[in-house]
Amino acid sequence: MAELTYRIGVPTALWKPALLPVYLFYGEEDRMKEEAVGAIIHHVVDPDFADFDLERLNANDTSSDAILAAAGQVPFGSDHRVIVVSGMEQWRDRGKQAEAEKLAVGIGRLPSTACLVLVAAAEDDEGKRKTGVTVKLDNAVKKSGATVVCPAMKGEAVAGWIIERVKQEGKRITPEAAQQLLGAVGTEMRFLEQEIIKLVCYVGERESITARDVGIVVASSPEDVMFSVIDAIVRRQTDRALSLLGELHRYDPKPQGVAAKLLALLARQYRMLWQAKFLSDKRVNPREVRALSPELAAELPTDGNIAQLAFKAADLFSQSRSYSWEELTKAMDLLLMCDLANKGGVTEEEALFGSDLVGNLQLLILSLTDVFQRADRAA
Repeated sequence: MAELTYRIGVPTALWKPALLPVYLFYGEEDRMKEEAVGAIIHHVVDPDFADFDLERLNANDTSSDAILAAAGQVPFGSDHRVIVVSGMEQWRDRGKQAEAEKLAVGIGRLPSTACLVLVAAAEDDEGKRKTGVTVKLDNAVKKSGATVVCPAMKGEAVAGWIIERVKQEGKRITPEAAQQLLGAVGTEMRFLEQEIIKLVCYVGERESITARDVGIVVASSPEDVMFSVIDAIVRRQTDRALSLLGELHRYDPKPQGVAAKLLALLARQYRMLWQAKFLSDKRVNPREVRALSPELAAELPTDGNIAQLAFKAADLFSQSRSYSWEELTKAMDLLLMCDLANKGGVTEEEALFGSDLVGNLQLLILSLTDVFQRADRAA
C-alpha cells in the first residue's frame, strides 16, 4: 500500500522506479498539487499528442463510469494516457459515496496504458483529515498506485521555496527579503507566488530582490485586499474571504461603497470564468484566446472579453474546471439578488438577503463558497 508525502521540487519520486496507474492527491496545499500534476503530465504526455493523450475531467459533473471509460482509451502518441480528475473533494459527501465505491472497484481493472490522476482540493478541515476522499477509494488507490499528501509548508521550508521559486524567474532574493515576504503574505504558496511575480516585474533588470523591494511592492492597499477577497471567493476559501472582507470594511467604513465595488468585480470575475469554461468546452487552449475564430469570438461579449485578460487565461481556465454550469449560473443569480437587496429591490420575507449590507456580503460569501450546499448534502 503506497502512501507518499510530496516534497516540493522533487516530482521524480512520483514515477521512480516506475509510473503508477493511479494517484490521489490531497492535503492542505493546492499549489503543491498543481506542481505535482503538471510534472506527471510533462513526464508522460508527448506535447505533440496532448489533445489525444491528456484528458481533464471534473468530478462535479462526471460519473465514475465516464472516468473509467476515459482511462480505458488507448493513447495515441504517448506510452500512457493521462486522465486528470479535479474536484474529488466533492465525492466525500454522502450523496457521492456510491460513485466513489464504483470508481474504487474499477481502479483495480485499469489498463496498463492508463495513468489516472485524482485531485481533491483543500477544504476548511483539511489539516485534520485522515482520508483523501473515502476509505474504500483511498484503499483502492493505495493497492494499485499511491495516495499523495500535499501538506502545508512551514517555517524554513517555505522560505527555501521562495528562494528557489525566485531563481526560476532568473532572479535572487535575499534571506531577509524572503522572511519579510513570508511575514507579509503568510505561508500559502499560491499567494506567495503571486507576490513573487509582482516583485520580479518591479525589479526589472536588477538581479536581486531586497527587503526594501518587498516593503514597497507587497504593502497591502485597499485594492490589493479587494482582489484578494475575490480570489478567495472564487476558490471557495470561506474563512479567508470573510477575514479579508472584515479588513475591507476597516479600510472603508461605508458598507455601500465596499458592496458596490465588490459586487461589480465579482460579477466580472464570474463572467470571465463563464467565458473560460465555454472556450474550454470548445477545446480552445488558453494560449489561443488572443486569436479566436470569428465564430467563437462572436459568442463572447464585446465588453469584459476574456481576450483583454489573455495573460490570466491559463489561471481562468484552470479555475473554471472546478465549476459546473449550474454553479456558475447560481453564482450570477446570487450576485443579482444581493445587489437588488442592497438597493431595496427585494422585499419578500423569504429572500436570502435583507437590508443589512454588511450581513448581505457575508451571506453572499457563504453562498458562493458552497457552505450552504455542503451542509445540505451532509444532512
